[in-house]
Amino acid sequence: MKKLTEEFKTTLYQTIEDIESNSQVEIVAIIKPESSKYRAISFASGAVLLFLTFSFLMYVPWWEFEYFLIYFLAIISFFVGFGLVEFIPPIKRLFLSKKLINRNVEIYGRAIFQKAGIRHTKEKIGVLIFTSLFEKKTIILKDRGAKTSVPAEEWEQIDNNFKKIFNAPDFQKSLIENLKNCKDVFSKYIPSVEDDINELPDDLTIDL
Repeated sequence: MKKLTEEFKTTLYQTIEDIESNSQVEIVAIIKPESSKYRAISFASGAVLLFLTFSFLMYVPWWEFEYFLIYFLAIISFFVGFGLVEFIPPIKRLFLSKKLINRNVEIYGRAIFQKAGIRHTKEKIGVLIFTSLFEKKTIILKDRGAKTSVPAEEWEQIDNNFKKIFNAPDFQKSLIENLKNCKDVFSKYIPSVEDDINELPDDLTIDL
């Protein structure tokens, strides 16, 4: 997974600040390495390889093994299967269903939305842009004020655009570009007012 550069972080916060200076919307963008460890997948992979190795060693007709060797090779195969999936992200991703990924990313995103207090803005116009790098997925969660102020078709277009950022050669650049494209939409439907207070820090950090 590509490491987030300081230049990207600076550009991200500047982009959010620019949007918020032209509208009342309160945007928080949080990027996490993953939404779940998916360790059950790693254990299952190890268990399957252990079973296959044990079965092969027990029933192969042309080679006799000592019992202690069968035991140790089976155990080693478990750790090999576990390690391959646990420490090589592309392999682990192959075993994950789209439904499981969507569920975990949404659960994690909603947990951040609650813990970060994004739902506590005065006008209920908080918006969370949550990106999970391992799953290569971005979701947008909006409070009811922001959701009802912007037409549904505009939100649908924004959601669809952010879903595609990992299809671009540089997802960081794509994320920034899509965020900038939101500026006119938010300024049109949630225009800025005098003495508008920034209720949420742009560089909010949340650990779950």
